[in-house]
Amino acid sequence: MVTYLDTHYSKNEFSETAYPQKLCDYFLNSYIKPHFNGAIEGKTMLDVGVGKGNHLLGFSRRGLHMYGLDKLPETNEVLQRYDVRYCDLEKDPFPFDTDSLDIVFSKSVMEHVANADNFLSEIKRVLKPGGLAVLSCPDWGTQGHMYWDDYTHVKPWTRKGLQNAMKMHGYKDVRALLWRQLPALWTNPSLEILADIIALAPVSWKWKDKEESQHNEWIRFSKEKMLLGLGTK
Repeated sequence: MVTYLDTHYSKNEFSETAYPQKLCDYFLNSYIKPHFNGAIEGKTMLDVGVGKGNHLLGFSRRGLHMYGLDKLPETNEVLQRYDVRYCDLEKDPFPFDTDSLDIVFSKSVMEHVANADNFLSEIKRVLKPGGLAVLSCPDWGTQGHMYWDDYTHVKPWTRKGLQNAMKMHGYKDVRALLWRQLPALWTNPSLEILADIIALAPVSWKWKDKEESQHNEWIRFSKEKMLLGLGTK
């Protein structure tokens, strides 16, 4: 059977010039390093929803001690290098001790989890006091019906909803932000205006082919904003 990873992700995403590494560096430099005053060497991070291990590799290249967690086992050369554990993210306790991790990171997982209460409460439990949660998912508020193009999405999130959910689960210093998956914007924020204009293009322009398997990067990711929830324990 063809898996979610087969249909949604490229197998050539592990180099230092690939998008996942750029994403790891963006989150590190913009949010994680400032939280720890630049001292991240040897800090422990859990990647919830580890997938193929792109982010395990990306963050470990920068000195973080990485752990992985997912619902279903995946096997590849990268994952075999790390301590990757498995549980049902919707109902099981995460297999990590309370107050044991400096950072918990998750990208594009929350929208696939119907029981967000277990997900959010377990992330907070395993964080050390003062630890940082970095949680990202698609923004239903700006994507609208496009959100459901992925039929495995089960829960829509908005900026306000994510912010309130984290506060209700006891996170401190909560921030919920919108961002776009366009690396050019991370170094040149003034280009956000251009992305706002491009986002007005018809939805059909996102795709280069009739099968809708190849996307126009700037059109798609100008339209499809992401959420970022930040909170401490």
